[in-house]
Amino acid sequence: MGNFLYILLIILIALIFFLLKGEKKYNPREINKLIELGQLNKAKNILQKALHSKKFSPDTHFLMAKVYYLTGFYDYAQMELKLILKNNKFGIFGHKDEVYKLLADTYLKSNQLQEAYQNYLILEKMIPEEYNVLLNLGKILIKIGDYQKAIEYFNRALKARSTDASAIAGLGISYYYLNDYEKARYYLEQATQVDRKNYEAHFYLAELLFKKELYDHAITEYEKAIPDKELKLQSLGKIGECYQKKEILTKAIEYYEMALEYAENEAEKLRHNYEKANEYLSQPFILQIRYNLAECYLTDKNFAGAMEQWQEIVSLVDDYKDVRQKIQQNLRYGKDRIQDFLIAKEMEFEKISRYIVQYLGYIIKKLEMKNKEEIYIVAVGGEEGFMGKTLILIKRSFNPVGERDVDNLYKEMQSRKIEQGLIISAMGITPNAIKYALNKPIEFLGKHQMSRLLKKYEMRI
Repeated sequence: MGNFLYILLIILIALIFFLLKGEKKYNPREINKLIELGQLNKAKNILQKALHSKKFSPDTHFLMAKVYYLTGFYDYAQMELKLILKNNKFGIFGHKDEVYKLLADTYLKSNQLQEAYQNYLILEKMIPEEYNVLLNLGKILIKIGDYQKAIEYFNRALKARSTDASAIAGLGISYYYLNDYEKARYYLEQATQVDRKNYEAHFYLAELLFKKELYDHAITEYEKAIPDKELKLQSLGKIGECYQKKEILTKAIEYYEMALEYAENEAEKLRHNYEKANEYLSQPFILQIRYNLAECYLTDKNFAGAMEQWQEIVSLVDDYKDVRQKIQQNLRYGKDRIQDFLIAKEMEFEKISRYIVQYLGYIIKKLEMKNKEEIYIVAVGGEEGFMGKTLILIKRSFNPVGERDVDNLYKEMQSRKIEQGLIISAMGITPNAIKYALNKPIEFLGKHQMSRLLKKYEMRI
């Protein structure tokens, strides 16, 4: 009996030691160190185990929110932070003001401006003279167009840090949008003197100089803004526009082409979410760069180059400016990729279809050539986070996809027990087909998207 109790005691001690050792893994201070060292995956794995505990730990949720924030999963970070606020319990790291600050930052990063604004206002009441809170409120007010109120916040921020370039630049930008160019130039130049790497100040100073038609000076300032990833594309495009205004076409074309190459490379990162990639390339200033480049090509007698840009524009936005009219006037210089695809041999049709599906991020499991006009592809992947199969119909008939095509695909999905469908059509989608698919897990890529995908196929080598 004594031996049994002794063994039981040893086991109990070992169990306590094991639990204590395991508990050490969830020490918030150690996890915070991992986060600071950039070991985010390791921190995330430990935190996920800790979150399975029934006991609510505000620090665990706060640190997990921090990991999500640093890895760009802002919506998940918001969920963790809202849970802390709902429980109204705060920890060593997740003080109340820290929770609101991180929540406001996630909204700002994800461009949810009204939500960010409301949370920064809550923070302002908690810590009225906090520089970063005042600065961010000023920046948000610029984005939502309340420039006069933004000026008030930037001035308050400068009382906390009298020589900070970001707040000085904020004043300059606010006055720029209020068309008070004299004050704008004063503050923007002051900001660049305080901090030569305040790229935003350089960019807006360039914008001001551009408005005054001081193109050489504007080019100098735009060039200084190029290192900023957020401003690089616009800066390259605006340098091109400066040279176009100066009628130096070779330099204008050079910078426009550099800008579009950068834009295409950024869009390529979104290739597995084609809608987002198209949305990115459809931004007004990118379309304007294409339009300007086409004008330069036209003046330089490069009609094929101009046509290429116009076709690219209509593949993104069908009714942009007078592009349709320009295409009609210069049809003989263009290349009709859709027409070539419609009459391509079956082997080429299959080859193109394979490329398109793989370009969109899918892994092909099965390909079936139904007829000369239709290919069915069973694939996995594509949409980030979707682990099931997708049935893809690629159709190249001279008629757009109709309700019957959608119905046929849906029946195929049901018979094969496939959860998601995608129709890619070379001649577009009818309104009835779109209406019929509203309550079904089927998405579409139409004629304009197909034109861009065919261009990608041409440029694949």
